[in-house]
Amino acid sequence: MPTFSFRALNKKKLLRTPQWETKLAIRLLIGFFVLYMAASFLLVGVSIYFIVDETVPDQPPILTVNQFLVYYFFGELLLRYFLQQLPVTDIQSFLLLPIPKRRIIRNVLLKITLSLYNLGPFLIFLPFAIVLIVKGVAPQQALSWWFSVLALVLSINFLSFFIRKTAWIYPIVGGVLIGLFLEQYEIVPVISGAGQGLQWLYEHPLGVLAPLALLALMGRATARFLIKQCYLDTGLKSRRERVLGMRLHFLDRLGEDAPLIKNDLRLIFRNIRARQVVLMAVLFLFYGLIFFVQDIYAESPMWVFAAIFTTGGFMLTYGQNVPAWDSEYYALLMCQNLSYRGYLKAKWLLMTLSIVVSAILCIPYLYFGLKVYALILAGALFNIGLGTFITLFSGTANRTPIKLNVKAKAFENTQAFNLTQFLFVIPKVLAPVGIFWLGTLGWGFYGGVALLCVFGTAGLLLRNTLLDQVVKRYIKGKYTTLNAFTKTPNV
Repeated sequence: MPTFSFRALNKKKLLRTPQWETKLAIRLLIGFFVLYMAASFLLVGVSIYFIVDETVPDQPPILTVNQFLVYYFFGELLLRYFLQQLPVTDIQSFLLLPIPKRRIIRNVLLKITLSLYNLGPFLIFLPFAIVLIVKGVAPQQALSWWFSVLALVLSINFLSFFIRKTAWIYPIVGGVLIGLFLEQYEIVPVISGAGQGLQWLYEHPLGVLAPLALLALMGRATARFLIKQCYLDTGLKSRRERVLGMRLHFLDRLGEDAPLIKNDLRLIFRNIRARQVVLMAVLFLFYGLIFFVQDIYAESPMWVFAAIFTTGGFMLTYGQNVPAWDSEYYALLMCQNLSYRGYLKAKWLLMTLSIVVSAILCIPYLYFGLKVYALILAGALFNIGLGTFITLFSGTANRTPIKLNVKAKAFENTQAFNLTQFLFVIPKVLAPVGIFWLGTLGWGFYGGVALLCVFGTAGLLLRNTLLDQVVKRYIKGKYTTLNAFTKTPNV
C-alpha cells in the first residue's frame, strides 16, 4: 500500500466520523490558532538576536543562545513526554490488513516527524540563523548550526517514545537537576559545558555530522523498537497497572461525602489522563509569575486574571470535565442508592479543597507584596463561592466521555471540544475581572478586592440554593447524558 493511501485513509476517517462537519470546523479554528502561534514564534525568532545583543552586550548572541539551548531541549523533552502520543490505534488497525510492518512503521515515523511539535527549529531558530547571516556570520556556520539544532530536536522526538515505554524519564530529570546543582555551586560546569559543545558545533561547520549521525541512529533504533513492539498481543496491548490500594481514612471526617471524594482521588492517582490534567493544574500555580513580576500590570485587572488562574487551576482543568471523568461507569453510579445532590456536592467539596490548598501554596507570592496575596485570597474566595458552581453547571453540557488510561493528544483531541462548555469559561475568568474593575472605580485597589470577597461570600452563603439549581439541571439531562456516555466512543 503506497504512502498516499495512508493519507487517503486519514481523510476518510475524518469524513466518516459522527459530526464530521463540526470536527472540521473545530480543526479549522485550531488551524487559525496554530497560524497565530506560528507567527508569534516567528517574531520571537527574528527578535532573539537583538534582544540578546541588548541584554548581554559583552558576548556574541550566539554564545548566549547556545548556553540556554540545553534548557530548551529539556523543556521540549518534558513537553513531548506529557503531551505527545504514538498513534497506537492506527497501528492496531493496520496490523489486521495485509500490509508489511515496515511500511506501517515508516508511515508512523513520518507522521510523528511532521508533527507540530517539530516546528520549533523552523519558527524560532531558522529566523535566528538568517539574522546571523545578515549580521555578517558565514552562511555555512549559521546553517550548519541550525541543522545541528534541527537534528537534536528530531532526536529528542524519537527519544520521547523510548522514555514513555521505560522509566528513563526519572534518571534524565534527576541528571538535569544534579547538573543544575553542580552548575549553581560551581562544582562542575555541566550545563555550561553542554553550551560550549553547541558553540563548538557553531564554530566547526563539519561538526553537524555528529547530530545528523545521532538522528540517523535514533531513527533506526526507534524503527527497530516499534517493529519489535508491533504485535497486538505484546507491545500494543493494554498495559496492566498495579491498582493502588488507598483507604484515605483522613477524609472520613467529611461524613457521607467522603466515599465519593475518595473515589475521585483514587481515579486521579490510578489513571494517566487524570494525572496529566492535575499536573497541568499544578503548573497554573506559577501563572502569577507572568503578571505579578511586571510593573506594567501592577494593580491592573490582569492581576485578577492571574489570581483566578493560580488558585483555580484544578477547577479549570479537572473540574470542567465533570461528569465525564465518571463516564466509563456513569451508568453504574446512576443505579446506586446515590443522590445527584450528594454526587455534585462531593465534586464541589473536592474543587473547594483544591482551591484552599492552592491558596496556601501561593503564600510565596507574599514576596511581591501584601496586595498581591490579598488579591489571590480574594480570587480564591470568588472561585469557591461562584466559580465552582459555574463549573458544575457547565458540566450539564459536557456529554463527551473520557477514556481514563489514554493521554490527551494536543491539537488532535477535537472530539472533546464543546463550544457551550467553552463559553462557560468566560464568566469564570472575565466576571471577576469586571467585578474588581468596578470596585476600583469607587474605592481603589482594596475596594476591588473587597467587592470580589463580597461576591464570593454571597456565593458561599447561597451554596445550597445554587447547588439545588445545578442538581435540577443535571436531573433534567440525566438520560441524555447516560445515552451519550454509553454510545459515544471514548476520547
